Amino acid sequence: MPGHDAYGKRVLAAATGGRAAQFGPAVEVHYGVGLPARIDGCVGGMIAVELESRVSKQVRGAVLDLICHDCPKKLLALLPVHMNPVVTADQCRKILARFCQADCFRVVILTGSGENPRVEEDAAILGAALKELGAAL
Repeated sequence: MPGHDAYGKRVLAAATGGRAAQFGPAVEVHYGVGLPARIDGCVGGMIAVELESRVSKQVRGAVLDLICHDCPKKLLALLPVHMNPVVTADQCRKILARFCQADCFRVVILTGSGENPRVEEDAAILGAALKELGAAL
Protein backbone atom coordinates (compact mmCIF):
# COMPACT_ATOMS: atom_id res chain seq x y z
CA MET A 1 0.00 0.00 0.00
CA PRO A 2 1.48 3.39 -0.95
CA GLY A 3 2.25 6.07 1.62
CA HIS A 4 0.33 9.31 1.80
CA ASP A 5 2.83 11.20 -0.39
CA ALA A 6 2.73 8.56 -3.12
CA TYR A 7 -1.06 8.49 -2.90
CA GLY A 8 -1.31 12.27 -3.33
CA LYS A 9 0.97 12.18 -6.37
CA ARG A 10 -1.10 9.35 -7.82
CA VAL A 11 -4.25 11.46 -7.40
CA LEU A 12 -2.54 14.45 -9.04
CA ALA A 13 -1.50 12.30 -11.99
CA ALA A 14 -5.05 10.93 -12.32
CA ALA A 15 -6.61 14.41 -12.12
CA THR A 16 -4.35 15.78 -14.85
CA GLY A 17 -4.08 12.77 -17.12
CA GLY A 18 -0.41 12.55 -16.19
CA ARG A 19 0.31 16.08 -17.43
CA ALA A 20 1.34 17.58 -14.07
CA ALA A 21 5.06 18.12 -13.65
CA GLN A 22 6.15 16.30 -10.50
CA PHE A 23 9.92 16.46 -10.95
CA GLY A 24 12.58 18.86 -12.16
CA PRO A 25 12.84 22.64 -12.25
CA ALA A 26 9.06 23.20 -12.53
CA VAL A 27 8.54 22.08 -8.92
CA GLU A 28 11.53 23.84 -7.38
CA VAL A 29 11.30 26.79 -5.02
CA HIS A 30 14.55 28.73 -4.70
CA TYR A 31 15.22 30.61 -1.47
CA GLY A 32 18.66 31.89 -2.49
CA VAL A 33 20.81 29.58 -0.37
CA GLY A 34 21.13 25.82 -0.17
CA LEU A 35 19.21 23.36 -2.25
CA PRO A 36 15.77 24.34 -3.51
CA ALA A 37 12.59 23.27 -1.77
CA ARG A 38 10.15 21.25 -3.85
CA ILE A 39 6.40 21.32 -4.15
CA ASP A 40 4.41 18.28 -5.25
CA GLY A 41 3.43 19.45 -8.69
CA CYS A 42 3.02 22.15 -11.29
CA VAL A 43 0.15 22.18 -13.77
CA GLY A 44 0.47 23.99 -17.08
CA GLY A 45 3.28 26.17 -15.80
CA MET A 46 0.60 28.23 -14.03
CA ILE A 47 -0.60 26.32 -10.95
CA ALA A 48 1.64 25.25 -8.07
CA VAL A 49 0.24 22.23 -6.20
CA GLU A 50 0.95 20.94 -2.69
CA LEU A 51 -0.62 17.75 -1.33
CA GLU A 52 -0.35 17.53 2.45
CA SER A 53 -1.19 14.94 5.10
CA ARG A 54 0.98 16.18 7.95
CA VAL A 55 0.09 18.06 11.15
CA SER A 56 -1.32 21.58 10.84
CA LYS A 57 1.92 23.34 11.74
CA GLN A 58 3.79 21.47 9.01
CA VAL A 59 1.00 22.13 6.50
CA ARG A 60 1.18 25.85 7.23
CA GLY A 61 4.91 25.67 6.55
CA ALA A 62 4.23 24.02 3.19
CA VAL A 63 1.98 26.96 2.33
CA LEU A 64 5.11 29.14 2.37
CA ASP A 65 6.59 27.00 -0.41
CA LEU A 66 3.38 27.49 -2.41
CA ILE A 67 3.42 31.25 -1.87
CA CYS A 68 7.10 31.48 -2.87
CA HIS A 69 6.75 29.30 -5.97
CA ASP A 70 6.87 31.19 -9.26
CA CYS A 71 3.47 29.97 -10.50
CA PRO A 72 0.85 32.70 -10.13
CA LYS A 73 -1.86 30.29 -8.94
CA LYS A 74 -1.76 27.99 -5.92
CA LEU A 75 -3.62 24.80 -4.98
CA LEU A 76 -3.34 23.11 -1.60
CA ALA A 77 -4.97 19.69 -1.22
CA LEU A 78 -5.25 18.20 2.26
CA LEU A 79 -5.35 14.48 2.92
CA PRO A 80 -7.30 14.03 6.17
CA VAL A 81 -4.69 12.11 8.13
CA HIS A 82 -2.74 13.97 10.84
CA MET A 83 -4.77 17.17 11.26
CA ASN A 84 -8.27 18.49 11.62
CA PRO A 85 -8.69 19.11 7.89
CA VAL A 86 -11.52 21.66 8.21
CA VAL A 87 -9.62 23.89 10.65
CA THR A 88 -6.33 23.49 8.76
CA ALA A 89 -8.02 24.30 5.44
CA ASP A 90 -9.55 27.47 6.90
CA GLN A 91 -6.20 28.54 8.39
CA CYS A 92 -4.46 27.99 5.06
CA ARG A 93 -7.14 29.92 3.15
CA LYS A 94 -6.63 32.88 5.48
CA ILE A 95 -2.84 32.70 5.04
CA LEU A 96 -3.08 32.46 1.25
CA ALA A 97 -5.57 35.34 1.15
CA ARG A 98 -2.90 37.58 2.71
CA PHE A 99 -0.59 36.99 -0.26
CA CYS A 100 -2.78 35.95 -3.20
CA GLN A 101 -5.95 37.25 -4.82
CA ALA A 102 -9.02 35.12 -4.12
CA ASP A 103 -9.26 33.90 -7.71
CA CYS A 104 -5.63 32.72 -7.64
CA PHE A 105 -5.79 29.99 -5.01
CA ARG A 106 -7.85 27.08 -3.78
CA VAL A 107 -7.67 24.83 -0.73
CA VAL A 108 -9.49 21.51 -0.94
CA ILE A 109 -9.91 18.52 1.35
CA LEU A 110 -9.54 15.12 -0.24
CA THR A 111 -11.42 12.08 1.03
CA GLY A 112 -8.76 9.38 0.82
CA SER A 113 -5.20 8.70 1.89
CA GLY A 114 -2.46 6.13 1.41
CA GLU A 115 -4.24 3.92 3.95
CA ASN A 116 -7.72 4.55 2.54
CA PRO A 117 -7.37 5.22 -1.20
CA ARG A 118 -10.21 6.90 -3.07
CA VAL A 119 -8.34 7.88 -6.20
CA GLU A 120 -11.31 8.44 -8.50
CA GLU A 121 -13.21 10.59 -5.99
CA ASP A 122 -10.12 12.58 -5.02
CA ALA A 123 -9.03 13.07 -8.65
CA ALA A 124 -12.46 14.61 -9.31
CA ILE A 125 -12.05 17.00 -6.36
CA LEU A 126 -8.55 17.99 -7.45
CA GLY A 127 -9.55 18.27 -11.10
CA ALA A 128 -12.47 20.57 -10.29
CA ALA A 129 -10.20 22.89 -8.28
CA LEU A 130 -7.62 22.93 -11.07
CA LYS A 131 -10.32 23.84 -13.60
CA GLU A 132 -11.53 26.66 -11.33
CA LEU A 133 -7.97 27.98 -11.42
CA GLY A 134 -7.93 27.85 -15.22
CA ALA A 135 -6.23 24.55 -15.99
CA ALA A 136 -7.15 22.97 -19.31
CA LEU A 137 -7.63 19.33 -18.35
